[in-house]
Amino acid sequence: MSTEQESYDEINALVGSLAKAFDLEGTVAARAVETGAMVLKLGVDAAGDRHVEACFQGKVAVVYPGAAKPEMTATTRHQL
Repeated sequence: MSTEQESYDEINALVGSLAKAFDLEGTVAARAVETGAMVLKLGVDAAGDRHVEACFQGKVAVVYPGAAKPEMTATTRHQL
């Protein structure tokens, strides 16, 4: 698999995880990222694990790469 294809697959997995975390259709989540309505920020938690934090409509989703599986998992919390 090419590096370009791997990057595409990772972005696709991230957008899918964001859609699930915010209870959106995938195309709606992708459009929100494209337009800047959903703001993404790279981060590292206290345990040193890297993640992507997404802010959308007053909510925050933190997406961690899956450890044993290629898909990503997300947790959502309300922004204070």
